[in-house]
Amino acid sequence: MATADRGWAFAWRKALAGAVLGLVAWTAQANIFVTDRRQQSDASLPPLRSVGLLHHAEAGVGGTAFLIGACHALTAHHVAFPQDLAAAAGRAGGGRASKAQFLVGADPARPGQFASRSRVRVVAKGRFWGADYAGMAGDWALLKLEVCLGRQYGFLKLGRVAADSPMPTGALMVAGYPRSRAHLPGITVERGCRARDHGPVNGLVGIDCAFESGMSGAPVLEHQRGRGWQVVGMVQQTLGSVDGILPDYSMLHRNQMLSVSAFRKEVEDALRAEARRVLPPPGAR
Repeated sequence: MATADRGWAFAWRKALAGAVLGLVAWTAQANIFVTDRRQQSDASLPPLRSVGLLHHAEAGVGGTAFLIGACHALTAHHVAFPQDLAAAAGRAGGGRASKAQFLVGADPARPGQFASRSRVRVVAKGRFWGADYAGMAGDWALLKLEVCLGRQYGFLKLGRVAADSPMPTGALMVAGYPRSRAHLPGITVERGCRARDHGPVNGLVGIDCAFESGMSGAPVLEHQRGRGWQVVGMVQQTLGSVDGILPDYSMLHRNQMLSVSAFRKEVEDALRAEARRVLPPPGAR
């Protein structure tokens, strides 16, 4: 291995060590680069109205989730299965989802109040394992809602990104519910951030959008010509989180998204399987 390659590999290993610790601890720190561009916005406007909160009342934890169909939402595996964080090096894809509710329709004047809610169950999930990068690429979970809130709030479209070229080239928008802003009404939105690197496995992309606790599972959106807002990724985690604002982006303080290329096919296959289950049998009236 060349000297440059050894240095690159060492940087990935060093970043990974901080990533596992940060994931288990559910740190409230955020990696913010150059300037904090986040603002509170009206959650009743599209595409923001399709973004909600997954809340585990038993554990008192949660994260962001977003509607991708009339009766389905998507979030990070470690948000759907929060107890797995206590054993991030446990078996891949393991865990039992605690009782959770999807909340949507944030009140524009009253922080923490949502107009609608539904119980959910996990119907498909990636093989998440927090101790290595390959396992991080499985950090997604598909939720089925008891109440089909997508009919009221609309849903987001999954973009098409090549697995071997996962970095979006345009300006990005991230929307979610960070814990540090739970006292503020509306939804937290950052516009104008960008993808900065990708790897070391397909599906993991570093972006310079600000991340912090509560944002896991949030959609990363890109406005594409002729297609409108498309989901190009999902907030996964922060590596090497620190207090304060960093002067520039770096891999050691990487904010990592899961590219849509890592989960789109499996999610669409699961949605088709769900649709077949509710269709009447041939010949039925």
